[in-house]
Amino acid sequence: MIRIALALALLALSACDSRPLRDCGDCPELVMFEPGRFMRGSLESDPAADETEFPRHEVHILRPFAMAVTAVTLADFAAFAAATGHTPENGCHTLTADGWRLDPEANWRNPGFPQGPSHPVVCVSWHDATAYAAWMSEKTGKTYRLPSEAEWEYAARGGTTGTNFWGEDDRLACDYANVNDLTAKNKVAKVAEPCTDGFLHTSPAASFRPNPAGLYDMVGNAWMWLADCWLGDYRLGPRDGTPRTAMNCQIRTLRGGSWTDTPGPIRIAARESRLARERLAIAGFRLARDAD
Repeated sequence: MIRIALALALLALSACDSRPLRDCGDCPELVMFEPGRFMRGSLESDPAADETEFPRHEVHILRPFAMAVTAVTLADFAAFAAATGHTPENGCHTLTADGWRLDPEANWRNPGFPQGPSHPVVCVSWHDATAYAAWMSEKTGKTYRLPSEAEWEYAARGGTTGTNFWGEDDRLACDYANVNDLTAKNKVAKVAEPCTDGFLHTSPAASFRPNPAGLYDMVGNAWMWLADCWLGDYRLGPRDGTPRTAMNCQIRTLRGGSWTDTPGPIRIAARESRLARERLAIAGFRLARDAD
């Protein structure tokens, strides 16, 4: 196990500078990533894959970029709301006794379960996330934004190539991610990872081990809104690390899985799509920044 961990760390170090940096005292901690290549998409033999993950192909990240070490937290978003007056509307898809339903009263301060200041903010739309990025850009003079789907996966893998950055052993999931575990089984879903992570809903940022690049919660805890307009598969779209864009795009891409997801979605390759205006108790966001 020690040799495997060392090999993964060396692969990650070749693609990123693992020494975090900040643009200001209350700005997100960042890790810089250098250009590189990786294989995106699932193998046809993967029983958990669906049609959105095909065909498998090579992506060449052409430009360096920085990725936030953690997702934007409740405290981070509260500071943004106080500074700008941006107030997301009520109405969020939450887990109820009758399953997932749109709760017209739920919002980022009350997503249907208790959260602390260091938990990832959820019940925010893609538009809320991009507004936060614009505020951070204005505040720092740097170009903050949502990551592209390719950048997200490149950073999430951290130089690894397997189903998840911790390998193929499902029992290790709870060491690295807040997932649908044995505690949540039959409360949230009928299938669970064969481990216990200690949280029924979201967990504080950086509660688990980081990936080889030094990023926390890249898998599990909350799905992450990304810059890309949704494409139903990989037959089309950029191969250079840039996001897929379209005029009047209404549906956006999310990656990463969440606290309520079963083993199938708890895979780096798993993809999700939602209307940009939707707010969900399982979805938040993480910032990227253009390199200087």
